[in-house]
Parts: sequence; structure tokens; C-alpha cells
Amino acid sequence: MFALLPSLIFFVLAPVSLSLALWLGFAAAFAIGLRAFGATRKIRPFDGAGLVLFGGLALYTAAIDPNLGPCKAALVVECGLLAAIVWSMAARQPFTARYHWLKTPQPPDALARAHLLLSSLWATVYAVMAAISAAAVELHKLSPVWAGILGLFVFAATLTFTWQFALYIDRRGALPGGRNKEFP
Repeated sequence: MFALLPSLIFFVLAPVSLSLALWLGFAAAFAIGLRAFGATRKIRPFDGAGLVLFGGLALYTAAIDPNLGPCKAALVVECGLLAAIVWSMAARQPFTARYHWLKTPQPPDALARAHLLLSSLWATVYAVMAAISAAAVELHKLSPVWAGILGLFVFAATLTFTWQFALYIDRRGALPGGRNKEFP
């Protein structure tokens, strides 16, 4: 799912250069959002959240507080994207439903379960990452370096799971534990 690319860019580059990470995250969110906007004339909520968060933080660090720090910026990004995911689930439109991540058609009920599962998983991941960042920024219980490493590890593991989950569904034609149905 390309929707997670801006976050990946940010989490990888933030320890090296916060400004570069924010601007490249904004550029990736803009490119992904623009592609979808060109086809549908609508911005997907998760793409819009990425645009606002990365663009707003990039401008904030450039104009107001250049010493914001990667952990504080990560906390804002994680909480903002968590809010976007929770909002999409509350609206009964899990954010993954707006992105094409399977190659084979699936039965609607299986697809709805897969979207709910993945959206819930990503909400949990962003909540865990926000807790890690908060432990470093607010509670001073964790080094910012370790917070970045742990957050990146959690994000990469979940991204790998998402990719493998899609491959599993495409191969098997159903969710784990579900019935294997033929679906034209």
C-alpha cells in the first residue's frame, strides 16, 4: 500500500534530518494523493491527513521551531495518522478499503473482514508507536534514539505483515480460517 510510503520515508529519514524527512514525506503524500485525486476528484482521508501533517510540520519547523526534534515530530505524525485511521473506522470506511492492495478479486464479506483487520492492526501500530514516542518525549523513560529504532522496527514489521497478508489472500483466495470460495 503506497499510502504508508510517506510515513516510511519520514520514520527512516527523521533521525538523519528532520527537515528532509518532513519535506520528502509531504512530497510523497502529495504525489500519492494527486494520483488518486486525478482519477476520482476526491482526496482520500488518509492521504489528506498525511498532506496536512507532513506539510504543516515542515512549515512549522522551517518558520517557527527549527529545534522541534524527531521524537516530537514523530509523536504528532503518529497521533494524527492514528486519528485518521480511527475516524475512518468510526465512519465504517476502513482506510485500507480506499487502496488497492490485492491482485485477485475477493468475496465482499472476506474483503470487508480483511479491511477491518488491517485497519485495526495499523491503528494499533500507530498507537504503539505514539506510546513509544511519548515515553521518550514526555516521560523521558526512553532514549529518543531507542524510540526511533523501536518505532521503525514496529512499523517495518507491520508493513511486512501487510504485504505477506495480501500475498496470502491472493494465493489462497480467502482469509485465514475462512472458507475458500471461488469468486469470479
